[in-house]
Amino acid sequence: MKILTASDIRMADQATTNRQNIRSIDLMERAANGLFQQITKDFPSFETSFVIFCGAGNNGGDGLALGRLLFQSGRDVRIFLYQTDKYSANNQENQERLQQTGIPIQFFTNAIPTDFAKHDVLIDALYGIGLSRPLAESWRAVIEGINASDRPILAIDIPSGLYSDQPSETEMLILKAHHTYTLQCPKMALLQPENAAYVGELTVVDIQLDASALSAVDSSYYFTTLDTIQARCSLPSRFAHKGTFGHALIVGGSYGKIGATHLSAKAALRTGCGMVSIYSAACANPILQTNFPEAMLQTDSELNHITSFPKTIDSYAAIGVGMGMGQHKDTKQTFFQFLRELGASSKRPKLVFDADALNLLAQHPESLSDLPPGSILTPHPKELQRLLGSWTDDWEKLEKTRAFAQQHQVVVLIKGANTAVVLPDGTIHFNTTGNWGMATAGSGDVLAGIITSLLAQGFSSKDAALTGVYLHGLAADLAVRTIHRKSLMASDIIDGISQAWHVVLPL
Repeated sequence: MKILTASDIRMADQATTNRQNIRSIDLMERAANGLFQQITKDFPSFETSFVIFCGAGNNGGDGLALGRLLFQSGRDVRIFLYQTDKYSANNQENQERLQQTGIPIQFFTNAIPTDFAKHDVLIDALYGIGLSRPLAESWRAVIEGINASDRPILAIDIPSGLYSDQPSETEMLILKAHHTYTLQCPKMALLQPENAAYVGELTVVDIQLDASALSAVDSSYYFTTLDTIQARCSLPSRFAHKGTFGHALIVGGSYGKIGATHLSAKAALRTGCGMVSIYSAACANPILQTNFPEAMLQTDSELNHITSFPKTIDSYAAIGVGMGMGQHKDTKQTFFQFLRELGASSKRPKLVFDADALNLLAQHPESLSDLPPGSILTPHPKELQRLLGSWTDDWEKLEKTRAFAQQHQVVVLIKGANTAVVLPDGTIHFNTTGNWGMATAGSGDVLAGIITSLLAQGFSSKDAALTGVYLHGLAADLAVRTIHRKSLMASDIIDGISQAWHVVLPL
């Protein structure tokens, strides 16, 4: 699914009305129906009452139309409309439809009532994605009044006051929604961590804009959905064997951090590669041989850290490097030697760099030129900052990561609520699975193992990154159906991988 700008959406709206031979008011009605279906699904109780705040433009028109549909379905609805002498044509027509239905409209200017009832849900339909300047000071009482309520706040398309395609300033008046129902596709602002306090949960409501019109719009930003992933996956032949699914190598671990390699390797096997080997410090031997019999193990001559890498690597389809590896000077030396030798390898495996491998790369930026094209880098935010340097906002972070990925021809993950997969072709793909329970030790090790496994199974770097991030989040989403998010552990995510495959590849 493409992520479009406000101007892209306007063009797609116009193309839809032209090609489908409908009026813009009909498209607005379609949007209102989509919102109605989703909101009543999320708030099914007829005890719930809705208070809708509508502006003078088309976002307000969406709110008016939604209010009419909620009222006609038997819900208790109060509608407040900003009073002005300038309304959009669709807004004006929806006012007339409301009057014909007998729903009263209450007008407001600089203030709103705050006597909200126990079962009220507040809906923001004041300003949409076309906002190009900060809300005027005259809106302060309205926005702060809604924000200060103790009721659920829903935003239509985008929270009022938030820019859709550029950073918003911290001192701007912006409504703080608990849930945003955005139309047709996400907007970039809704995916930025710095806007989390305004956006809340995000749901995309399909309003059936013309498919050919959407296809014609150029975008470098995408939203990864289940359909996206299913198109990249297929069931194997019944004649497949363990060699068919590839051999993955996990390199890492040091004294006190052997668990990182265990998690990565177990996630790799659970994701479906045929064989997994681990190369680690000698102290890993009793731990892994006892607790993880499915993996093969090679150990370094040094007890507590790695001093060399496996001499022969061309038998592996993919290698994940860095999990729990540490930064001992011997480890550092052999890591950079390994990078240099990769260039001379006649049969180079696909590579994932994680954790301490990334920290070592950040210490010696000149070594980035040794990264094989198509390598996947999986930094957490601090590791990413060490690689790129600082940034002023999330938008700059995206652009700096894009430039880095293009310069070095690697795939870089920006891990977070909507993990972004930044590809060397300049496109950025935002993930749609996962939850805050994944902010737990070892979650990144699991992700690195999943991606390494997919590479070993023959996925391209792009497909392994997109599919791995999606599976990782989906496994966690399925796990928290029975485990509280606060209690989620990395091993629980591994346990959820099988169920995630059941969703992506039903048998």
